[in-house]
Amino acid sequence: MDPVIQVDERVDVVTIFYGHAQERMVCVPWKMKYRGQEIVFTVFGMRHPTARGRRMIHVFDMSDGSNDYRLEFDAESLTWQLVSRLEGSQYVR
Repeated sequence: MDPVIQVDERVDVVTIFYGHAQERMVCVPWKMKYRGQEIVFTVFGMRHPTARGRRMIHVFDMSDGSNDYRLEFDAESLTWQLVSRLEGSQYVR
């Protein structure tokens, strides 16, 4: 059984901009509001841009130390989508 829970819901996200960081870390999600709960990210897993048709989508894998989350930022519509979550963080050792 696949432990990944598919969510596919639009969420509110607060980002942090680091002016002098590496390109992949210039803008990262800091926290999000999901179903009335505020989740603060403590671990940055990865970020990769991808094209979906003519749209540029930035995919972020983040963790709050307990669970992992995959977020997508649509650079055209300027919206955040929580794609999936995985209970029990894979990033924290």
